[in-house]
Amino acid sequence: MKAPRLRGAATTGVLVLALAACGSSNSGTDSDIASVAASGAKCGLANGTKAVGTPIKIGAIATMSGGIDFSSSPKSAKAYFDCVNANGGINGRPIEYSYEDDALDPQKASALASKFASDPNVVAMTGGASFIACAGNQPIFEKANLYDILGVGVPRPCYYSKNMSALNAGPRLSLISAAQMQVKDFGIKSFASNGYPIPGLGDWVKDGAQQYATSTGVKLSYFDLVPPPIKDATSLVTNLGKKRPDAVILGFAASDNATYLKAAEQQAIGDKVHFSSLTPSYDTTFPGQIGPYWNGKFYSNSEFSLLNSPAADNLNWRQVLKEYGTADQPRDSFSQGGYLAARVLVETLLKLDPAKIDRTTVSTAIQAIKGFKSDMLCKPWYFSGPGGHNNANHQLRNVKLDADGNYVSAADCYETQDPALADILAAEKADPSLLGS
Repeated sequence: MKAPRLRGAATTGVLVLALAACGSSNSGTDSDIASVAASGAKCGLANGTKAVGTPIKIGAIATMSGGIDFSSSPKSAKAYFDCVNANGGINGRPIEYSYEDDALDPQKASALASKFASDPNVVAMTGGASFIACAGNQPIFEKANLYDILGVGVPRPCYYSKNMSALNAGPRLSLISAAQMQVKDFGIKSFASNGYPIPGLGDWVKDGAQQYATSTGVKLSYFDLVPPPIKDATSLVTNLGKKRPDAVILGFAASDNATYLKAAEQQAIGDKVHFSSLTPSYDTTFPGQIGPYWNGKFYSNSEFSLLNSPAADNLNWRQVLKEYGTADQPRDSFSQGGYLAARVLVETLLKLDPAKIDRTTVSTAIQAIKGFKSDMLCKPWYFSGPGGHNNANHQLRNVKLDADGNYVSAADCYETQDPALADILAAEKADPSLLGS
């Protein structure tokens, strides 16, 4: 996941190329892009005045090493906060944002959570993206009355924790949505999948795949659980060829998915089996990592809007990264999640008396977030779900590589068929205010 990513350059023409790298379909028009580039990124108060008041401290924890790099979410959040600080901050007060790497180590993640929680000046957490932190962090945050708007939730505890709520849908829903596309487009009768044997992650996603398969009559052939990074993709692909499922849904991080696909290409498995992936593969650089063999053969889930969507919020995300991000910063779905998490928190803070912003006032305000709307989401987002089941993002999109190796839309927003969403759907029906109605 550390391969060079595209970054919008100073000219409109280069920004057009950067957006086009995600696929020509549904890309912003020249006038859309030129208008955003001319007006600049819009953040917070958008007044062009640098914030110089007392800083507001916000933290995040992400997995950025140990074989997995999900730093795109907090990096994107930081870019947005930098933009906010250049545009009046939170009614004059700048945001002081810091994020830490848990290195895929639960003990380190808990230590980082304790560090943030013990600092009374840290009013909230946002933009995090950890593979292992949520389970250990929940009791720490609950005791400290600290709330976390995650850019990217990964294991199950991120979605069943009173003090955390993620902007993304999560790997379980991402897998099910990807499987739904395979059923729709190819009429598959069986599929295989894989993931990491991280507690609360691989087993939870596998259970979701089985529940979906059982409820729809599709067979789950098998589910590989392999620790990162993937070292013997050839053996995994050889086993895939022996099992002969109709499709495989890749559940690894993008770099491991690329390794797997290269091994599959060597055995020409892509000529016989349909391939899709969870959201990590929806990255502007991924088509180049896997090569032209997969053109017209590969699908990916997307938990947010298309990366090259011409809609206002998505174009603003790209412009924020252009002006306040870095050249090697990923332009991927999880960067979108970090941007959105930061925006949700900023909009929440701007409604508060700046002289009275502290952990108590912010925690109260976060729990009350409802009806957050963005063209990057299929439906409005809210923080608190039924009984601590927080999974407001559950209508997803899918993309595919076309014959030229560009990601294009395969299906727009549709409901994910996870039986575990029953309580979420019932709560939204019973309380329309969750969606801003």
